[in-house]
Amino acid sequence: MKLNLFRTLSATGVLALLAAASHLAYSAAAEPPPPVAANAIVDGLYLVTGGGGANSVALIGDEGVLVVDAKLDVASADAELAVLQGLSADPVRFLINTHVHPDHTGGNLSYANQGATIIAHEDVRTILSAGQRGGPPEPVAAWPVLTFANGGGMTLNFNGETLHIVHMPAAHTADNSMVYFVNANVYQLGDIYSASRYPVIAGGTLQGFIDAIDLVLAEANADAKFIPGNGPVASRAEVEAYKEMLAKVYSNIEQLVKDGNTLE
Repeated sequence: MKLNLFRTLSATGVLALLAAASHLAYSAAAEPPPPVAANAIVDGLYLVTGGGGANSVALIGDEGVLVVDAKLDVASADAELAVLQGLSADPVRFLINTHVHPDHTGGNLSYANQGATIIAHEDVRTILSAGQRGGPPEPVAAWPVLTFANGGGMTLNFNGETLHIVHMPAAHTADNSMVYFVNANVYQLGDIYSASRYPVIAGGTLQGFIDAIDLVLAEANADAKFIPGNGPVASRAEVEAYKEMLAKVYSNIEQLVKDGNTLE
């Protein structure tokens, strides 16, 4: 019984507190973010960094522009759109949210105002329409139009690329999804993966992180590239090292509980 309780507490307690504390300490000391910049991962696929919020990915081609994740707010999204317009005069046709948090959805309205169709797990629509973190509801235009349920997803064929959007086990959040660019062999993992911090658990579990990374590694080959919510493009070896860290932390805390230690 104590061990089962630990499995809940380790996710919502120990690691969440550690990650939140380190994140808050970093945020308090952090300098303003660098300007928005787009760098090619492969031909037609760009990692967009800087500005406020998480990494974005842009797929650009003859059919228009597709973006994964929408920065923190309208101002940072507009800065991102300005950079993208320097690469393509076409509007953004699709926007995918990997999960609901503001650093990934705060700029949804800017993309919607360009006519983008927003795609995400159904919980993203539910939360944005109700208002997250005690805030007011987002404007209707900022809500996802196409949604999928737990364990679901969808496939897009766009700009000669095939994209699989897949709902993942509850890890960072209950609604977290990954986007796999098949031809480019690139996985956008959002906040399921970060090489620079312990997992931040905000609705998921530590076991969910392990399960999600296991699913990704079972699918990906040695040449795959992986995009975290924040940070540079990673290799398979780096994601494998992250999985080893997750498993080691789980094992260490599990042993402490078996030894009779409490959460306090």
